[in-house]
This record gives sequence, structure tokens and C-alpha cells, in this order.
Amino acid sequence: MSDPSPQTATHLARAVEAVDAQFGDGFARQHPELVASLVQSATIESAVATGYTAHRQALALGEKLGGEVCETLLKLKPKFFG
Repeated sequence: MSDPSPQTATHLARAVEAVDAQFGDGFARQHPELVASLVQSATIESAVATGYTAHRQALALGEKLGGEVCETLLKLKPKFFG
């Protein structure tokens, strides 16, 4: 088995802590399927958040570039149309 990423290891540790805190010590060890589902949920949530951040950054860049193109076209308008 390969070493988990640091983020996955963090998700795992937090899931075990949360399950044991909620249901009692050792419950996480006895119910690995519960821990696995919590790790999976945390990983998906993290991936969605990363994608959302990338989308916001791309959108902001697109808006900036669009504005610059429009400004440039307005400056060149007299040269194009006299």
C-alpha cells in the first residue's frame, strides 16, 4: 500500500477522532467503513473547494483580460473607422 498524501492522512486522523468522540473510544476501529466514508466525503469536499477556487480565479482573469481587450479596441477605434 502506498503512503497516503498528507491531506488524506489529516482527513483520516480527523475522521477517527470525530467518530470516537461521537460514539466512544474504539468505535472507529470497529467500523472502518464509517471512517472510510468520512474520509471520502472530506476528500470530495476538498476537491470541490479547490475546483471552485480555480474557477473563481479563471473567471477573474477572464474579466480582467476582457476589460483590457475592450479598452484597447476603444483606443484603436479611430484608427479602424477614421
